[in-house]
Parts: sequence; structure tokens; C-alpha cells
Amino acid sequence: MHKQIIFLAPILLLFSSCVTPKMYNNLYTDNESTKSLLIDEKKNSLKLNSKIEELESEVSSLNTQILNMRSDANQNEISLLTLQNKYNSLSDSYDLLTSKNSREISDKAQEIKRLLSKLEMSQSELFKKEDELSKLSNSLEIKEAELKSSQTILDSRSVRVAELESIINKKDSIVTNLKNSISQALIGLEGDGLSVEKRSGKVYISLEEDLLFASGKYEINSGGLTTLNKLAIALASQKDLEILVEGHTDSVPFKGKGLVTDNWDLSVMRATNVVKVLTQNSNLNPFQLTAAGRGEFIPIASNKTSAGRSANRRIEMILSPNLDDLFKLLDD
Repeated sequence: MHKQIIFLAPILLLFSSCVTPKMYNNLYTDNESTKSLLIDEKKNSLKLNSKIEELESEVSSLNTQILNMRSDANQNEISLLTLQNKYNSLSDSYDLLTSKNSREISDKAQEIKRLLSKLEMSQSELFKKEDELSKLSNSLEIKEAELKSSQTILDSRSVRVAELESIINKKDSIVTNLKNSISQALIGLEGDGLSVEKRSGKVYISLEEDLLFASGKYEINSGGLTTLNKLAIALASQKDLEILVEGHTDSVPFKGKGLVTDNWDLSVMRATNVVKVLTQNSNLNPFQLTAAGRGEFIPIASNKTSAGRSANRRIEMILSPNLDDLFKLLDD
């Protein structure tokens, strides 16, 4: 456009001297129009240049972004490879864990199966124990009832035992008092062929042969009569006694004639005569007395010595409290 204007200007100058006013006006008008177009073209050119600069700036920015994006793409590719490697490693680990977990699940399943079987057995045993417990509970209730009944019986028996103890203590007290009473009545005689002792709830009075009889005889001498009379007085005050009179001999065979032929006869006759003397006291109840012969069969010493045989030849009086009350209580 600028070249055309420059080219036309000389031509216009060349023909300006020979142009008419009308032509001049037309040319002028064309020239002004051309200038105006030229100005518009310049403006458009400036706008285009500005636009080009903006576009170039945008292109530069886009190129920078492209470079950045390419750099980011490279980094992302590196990260992707790293992540892919990690993923592959994790995948391998997962497969390993899955395999291991499968084995563990299988083992756990077997363990659970075993535990369930054991649980079923335990439950079965528990039910069995519960049945046994129920039976034991019923049995326990029965036993408790029996225990209460037994306790009632025991309480009743305890009362009876207390009564028995009271009676026994009373009898024991009677025996003790009896022993003391007889010892008091026979003062001066004890130790001189006579002894009194308490043994097993009874009073034992032992009289040696020399105190009552001549050797081999069953008749009571005068000294024996005196002793037995004193003893009868002491016994007469005791109404609740059983009196057993026993005759004893040594082991030397007795040879006699008539009523007495051996040691059995001699022991019986001596015991019988003692009972007869005692019952001469009218205050002494004959029902309390019993005579018995023991012969040589209950010695208190050795028959191999003279002193032993002398000790064995004796009369023993065994005084026992009457236990009828005790037996009656036991029967009840």
C-alpha cells in the first residue's frame, strides 16, 4: 500500500498542471480517502502488532507451560515408575500374605473345629454334671432332713447321756463315799490282812485268810467275826449296793473229806460263811448279797512263793452300785 502511494504521487504531480478542477477535486478526494485508508491501515497494523505481541507472549507462556508440563510429565513418569515398583512389591507382599493368610485360615478352621468338638464334649459333660448335681442336691436335701432328724435324736440322746452321766457320777460318788465309810469303820484293821480300794467304779475289800480262817478251814474265827460285824454295820447303811463275796485259794491241791474235797469247795464254803455272818445284821438286806467260789483260778500273786500263795488265799468283797436306774434309762 505504501509503495503504491509513493508511486502515484509523482504521477499526480506530473498531471496536476494539466488537470481540470473537476479532476483535481476528484483526485484530491481520492487522495484524502487514500490517506484515511492509510491511517486506518496503520491503526490496524498497530493493533495487529499489539495482538501479535500478545500472541507471542501467550505463545512464550504456553511454551514455558509446555516445558513445565514436559518436566512435570518426566517427574510424573519417574513417580509412576516408582509407584509401579512399589505396587509390584506390595502386590507380591499381598500375594504372600494372602497365601499365608489362607494357610492360617485353614489352620484356624481346624482349630475352631477341634475347639467346637471339645466344646460339645464339655457341654455334654456339663449336662451330665448338672444331672449329677441335681441328684446330689436332692440327695443333699434328703440328707439334711435325715441330719435334722439325727440332730433331734442326738439332742435327745445328749439329754439321756447327761442323765446317764449324772447317774454315773452319783454312783461314783456313792462308791467313793462307801470306800471312805468302810475305811473309817475298819480303822486299825487295814494293813493287817485287810485292804480297801476303789477300782473300775467299784469298791474292793480284800481279807486275807489269816484274818478270818484257820489254814484249810472254812469256819470263821473270833477275830474274823469281829471284823465282819464291823463291816456289816458299815454296809447296812448302803441300801443301793450289790455285794459279791468271792472265795479264793492258792494252787496247792486241797485234799479233804465230807463237804469240802477240793479248792472249789473250800472257796465256796468260805464265801458262804462270810455271807451268813454279814446277814446276821438285820439291817443288811440279804438280797444285796451273793456268794461265789473262784478256787485258785484268779490269783493276784505268784503261787510259786509262800508269800504269793498267802496273798492268793483271800476273801474279796466287791461292792457295786445298783445300776437298775441306768439300765432302765438305756432301755428307754
